[in-house]
Amino acid sequence: MNASEVSADIATVLAARLRKAASRSSVPGSLPVLFFGDLPSALVATVGLNPSKQEYLDQSGAQLQGSNRRFETLDSLDATSRETLSDHQIDRAISTMRSYFQPGMPIYSWFSHLDRVLTPLGASYGAGSAAHLDLVQEATNPTWSQLVKEQPVEARALLQSDLPFLQWEIESFPLTLLICNGATAFDNVVRLLNGRVIETGKLKRVTWRLAEAFVGPRRLKVAGWNIPLVRPTGLGLNGEVQLGELIGQAAKSAGSRS
Repeated sequence: MNASEVSADIATVLAARLRKAASRSSVPGSLPVLFFGDLPSALVATVGLNPSKQEYLDQSGAQLQGSNRRFETLDSLDATSRETLSDHQIDRAISTMRSYFQPGMPIYSWFSHLDRVLTPLGASYGAGSAAHLDLVQEATNPTWSQLVKEQPVEARALLQSDLPFLQWEIESFPLTLLICNGATAFDNVVRLLNGRVIETGKLKRVTWRLAEAFVGPRRLKVAGWNIPLVRPTGLGLNGEVQLGELIGQAAKSAGSRS
């Protein structure tokens, strides 16, 4: 994505977020992940907590290199700091984010669960009709769950710092449906958008909710559930597809009542 593909105002905000100084818990040398996939073309976005450290590090904790690299880093861009990133380096970093789900890329397996939920909704990461966003754009080491337990002040500061950027993304891109992977993501997004829950349901261990919010004149549906799909949910592969079907039916029913 470059300045010719988004407005100057949007490009300016994206660049400013990339140039923002890292948190003390950010993976060293990493850049904030503004989005995963083709956000400018997406109408659906999934939402999680924050990028995994495995987006930048291998199992031994070393930075991913070469064809294993998922995102640009300060090293890959030959940059000395985030704050000094050039416009060209920023264009390259954003282009790599936009290409995350393209064939041949080393996509993190975490997304396969959500991709199955998206299928009956007529959305796909690979096709560019869906993208992924996070409450916090920083990949952290320790992981988010450890950070919340061990450094709660740091975790709260990251949320307070990064949630406004997520809200700006939702308001600035033409999304119509958000799919939140877990209660924390759902609760924060609904609060950000001043939404209201309009339907709930249950499937195996998963309790799902559908909310409605407005971004100016644009009506937005927000769906989510209590347990992140990477954890034991009792759903299995077919159940994750069924979850998407239930959310789609609820969203369609809510639309017909409006």
